[in-house]
Amino acid sequence: MFWDDIKLVTEQIARYGLRGTLVDIGGMEQPYIADYDLTIASGDQEASSISLAQRPFDHIDPDYIILNPEKGDPAIEYLPYIFENRVSTAVCLNVIEHVKNPFKVFDALFKIMKDNSLLIIETVFAYPYHPSPGDFWRYTPDCLRYLSNCAGFKVLECDWRLYVPASLGIIYPGTNEAHEIRSVYVTLTKGDFVAMPQKAYALPQRFSNNAAANRLLGRG
Repeated sequence: MFWDDIKLVTEQIARYGLRGTLVDIGGMEQPYIADYDLTIASGDQEASSISLAQRPFDHIDPDYIILNPEKGDPAIEYLPYIFENRVSTAVCLNVIEHVKNPFKVFDALFKIMKDNSLLIIETVFAYPYHPSPGDFWRYTPDCLRYLSNCAGFKVLECDWRLYVPASLGIIYPGTNEAHEIRSVYVTLTKGDFVAMPQKAYALPQRFSNNAAANRLLGRG
């Protein structure tokens, strides 16, 4: 997970409104979180790894639900058998590059969402191979719009997001090469939609075991 993913979801839900319990599809309780600004500012490759004293989205909804096959939940394609038309707000982050059939996945996501719901999807466009257990796809905004429209969603926003050019020197673990990082997101709804803007949420505090990162975070 990128620190920017947490900022993206926080911004989008403040803009459009939390609509019932938040569901994190494919998320984790304590994911690895990378904040590349810390490495860029410090020059220390280990500085990007941060942690939180909470789950990633407790600051938005402390009762939010995480659905992940790794803890026994159904894969996305099978969620409609349990959650059809039951989800009001959902996020799906850094997941769809790992699915085998994105058309089936988008159809399943459409089926579980209610009318006037909010779904935020983020994925990588430029990032090294990272199987979990497979790594199948890379998406452009055009592709995300197409998949969303084919499934029946209405697109509220779709654009490039995080961009870290290779010239800034982020080294992928296990290699000696700098690589580009670029993400893309789409924010979707189903049926008639009414925005319900809310006050800005305070982002969670970041923590690190790295001295350079802690100095930048004001803790060193």
